[in-house]
Amino acid sequence: MEFLEYFHAENRASAKWGAVTFWQIGERKMADNRQFPSLTIPCNIDKRTFFRFAVYDSLGRKKGWRSPVLFALIMSAFAAVCFAGRETHAQATLIGGVLLGVGLLLPLIWFGMFFASVNRQAKQSGLSPSKSQYEVTLAPDKIHVTKGKEAADFAWDAVHLVYRDKGCIYLYVSPTRAFLLPDGEKTEKAWEILTARVAPEKIKT
Repeated sequence: MEFLEYFHAENRASAKWGAVTFWQIGERKMADNRQFPSLTIPCNIDKRTFFRFAVYDSLGRKKGWRSPVLFALIMSAFAAVCFAGRETHAQATLIGGVLLGVGLLLPLIWFGMFFASVNRQAKQSGLSPSKSQYEVTLAPDKIHVTKGKEAADFAWDAVHLVYRDKGCIYLYVSPTRAFLLPDGEKTEKAWEILTARVAPEKIKT
């Protein structure tokens, strides 16, 4: 099943607090969570929304910027050493310039290729704000996703991460699979359900 892919068992304590146990608190919370009615969200994703998601997922969440930046820093350090020895070594300035150029150029090429790849993928996916790519239903017992005649279900406990960005909510049902919920009239209700059903440590803003 192809969607846009870029790419809690609850601990119950038996200690009592007043007349109410933590077990009862957990059970009440679970019961309250299941009182939410199902909410279906049509996901109309435009190129801008997808681009912001790709940047967050690759450069933010996965820290993809670290390798090219670290490479640039290392090469710059080597270049600095060469420049420092230019008075004693005739070719030091030339070698330092080459190292510095390579250290800056290759990371720039990497970032350029990354952004070009994102733009190309957005165009190939036929993204349009007037066209629904898929529908996400937040049901009391599961997350149901449909795209045309295809459908898939995901358990609430399996949710890996929920991140709210400007204009969109990123719902990660696994470390490598996310569904985008663009802002709309159902956004606040969806966020209310997600923050109630997903463990707090998995909610990011």
